[in-house]
Amino acid sequence: MQPETCTGSCHCGAIRFQVAGRPTRVIDCDCSICRKTGFLHWIVGESQVRILDGAGAIATYRWGTGTARHHFCPTCGVAPLRRPRLDPSSWSVNARCLDGVDLDALER
Repeated sequence: MQPETCTGSCHCGAIRFQVAGRPTRVIDCDCSICRKTGFLHWIVGESQVRILDGAGAIATYRWGTGTARHHFCPTCGVAPLRRPRLDPSSWSVNARCLDGVDLDALER
């Protein structure tokens, strides 16, 4: 049996990705950047994320300690992925960028 996967993208579709699994819980962080961008964090392991399109076009913003990496599309400005400060070997997927996921059904 093949594991369940989710697909997602930035707004313009230049960055497309696939994640092994489906979210059931997200973190609605209230740090300054998450508050301003509305990022809903679904934390997954390194091997669960596969960039399908646009890997070479991803722009990165670092702040504070420089450990967290905010990856965004330079065309539309949407941030589908992050490398979190607390565990930079994992991915934080923006649940708002996932296709076909009911955000209201996710535990926060």
